[in-house]
Amino acid sequence: MGSPREHGEPAAASSASGATLSGASDATTWTCPSCHHVYPAEFAVCPRDATPRAEVAPGPDPLIGDVLGRTYRVVRVLAEGGMARLYEAEHLRIAARFAAKVIHDDLAREPDLLARFEREARAAGRIHSEHVVRIVDVLRTQDNRPCLITELLDGEDLQSLLDRVGKLSVVHAIPIARQICRAVAAAHAVGVVHRDLKPANVFLCKPASDGGEPLVKVFDFGVAKLTDDDKLTRTDAVMGTAAYMAPEQARSATDASPLSDVYSISAVLYHMLCGQPPYGSVPAQSRLALVLHEEPARPRSLEPSIPAGVEAVIQHAMARERQGRVQSALELDAQLAAFDPSSAATAAGAAPPPGARAASHHGRLTGDPVATQIVVRARLARPLAALVAVASSLAAGSWIAAMLAVAIAPTSGGEHLLIGLIAIVAIAGVAAAHIRVLRPSWSSPPAVLRHIRPAARAIVAGGLTFGAVELAVQGTFAVLGAPALGLGTRLSLAGGAAVLGLIWQTLRLGERLVRRIG
Repeated sequence: MGSPREHGEPAAASSASGATLSGASDATTWTCPSCHHVYPAEFAVCPRDATPRAEVAPGPDPLIGDVLGRTYRVVRVLAEGGMARLYEAEHLRIAARFAAKVIHDDLAREPDLLARFEREARAAGRIHSEHVVRIVDVLRTQDNRPCLITELLDGEDLQSLLDRVGKLSVVHAIPIARQICRAVAAAHAVGVVHRDLKPANVFLCKPASDGGEPLVKVFDFGVAKLTDDDKLTRTDAVMGTAAYMAPEQARSATDASPLSDVYSISAVLYHMLCGQPPYGSVPAQSRLALVLHEEPARPRSLEPSIPAGVEAVIQHAMARERQGRVQSALELDAQLAAFDPSSAATAAGAAPPPGARAASHHGRLTGDPVATQIVVRARLARPLAALVAVASSLAAGSWIAAMLAVAIAPTSGGEHLLIGLIAIVAIAGVAAAHIRVLRPSWSSPPAVLRHIRPAARAIVAGGLTFGAVELAVQGTFAVLGAPALGLGTRLSLAGGAAVLGLIWQTLRLGERLVRRIG
């Protein structure tokens, strides 16, 4: 059954309030009697409300020995957090033990907290997955406090592991992230958005055998968004943990969607591999501002051993715009599978070869087409962006010069020089616009490709239109002996097509049209 420090459900009790976890018998920590937050022994007073640390040993918990719902006898305290206390309970009629999560007495009359408690039970009860903590029962204590009965876990939460070891290798981190993807996909399938995915809400069950992979379970659905009921969330509310929160969720919790959870999964993977959350260890308010306006540091700048393809997957899934992200948790799982040696071995029906893990650290798994595609795309992103930026700048300057030449029909060297200067200014202006857009996202190949795509669409649309019109003109000239369209008309058509292509890609008119037709 695991010690109190090993048990994962205390995180479910405390994560709603951000408390640090501790077992009831841990002598290195103490619990504030006023706010119920847990602090290290060196704290003489509670930093939240200045309550002094009590030097006397706490009295016995009144719930120890009580029978909940005529079925579960409370055996001992496992741990507690700011919102609830967690107990181990034994079933009276079968040889089984469970975890009982009971809200603190002084919080049992808070309507918002009671609603969150009920929401956690409803959300987790909907989901049927081995990767989500199973809700067994919902009942009341003798003093009418709500109580959740869940399966009892043996292991530790991911945050505790990271606090102990700092960071994980790709070989160990990716299987954990993939199991989180499956848990989240199961939640999304029944209309539940977690909204608070973070290492403290991910539990690693001890493997059945030495050397086996831990079974991952996601818990704490206290701030989850249910598609058929979101009354708990105000329009302007911000819910979740800033370090792992998607930009749209940082603006408003009601904007959180399945793609917000996809972002959070990748942020957790970022933390596992880099040893710190995205945007580093900064205050929550500062981190929210960074989430809204900047890209996080490249994972490989913090940990060079991370494969380029894995970095690209993380950055793709953490795209600032929802449309630019990996579009589901299952799709993210499939992309990560390309860099998971155990997945490749399972697909082949054999144990992982000795070289599989080494190959994964060099950017891809040997022979895996998905991994190869992701790596190649990441490596070509910046050169392609530079090429498109140069080509679009030259095309804009050339188009303006040609239009001016048609309009004023220059005859002197001064007029030609003036047209040349205007074209140079246009080239410099477009290039400066590209630099301004690309500079903040240059560290992220997926973001670079997203930003450069409208310019590429404009070049293709304008070039194809001009080429098609030119062919038509030459054809009519060959048949009729005179061109059907003048140069000015041809340039105008090409410029119009380029602008249309730019607007089409920037405003995603194609996606809107598909949704309207569908």
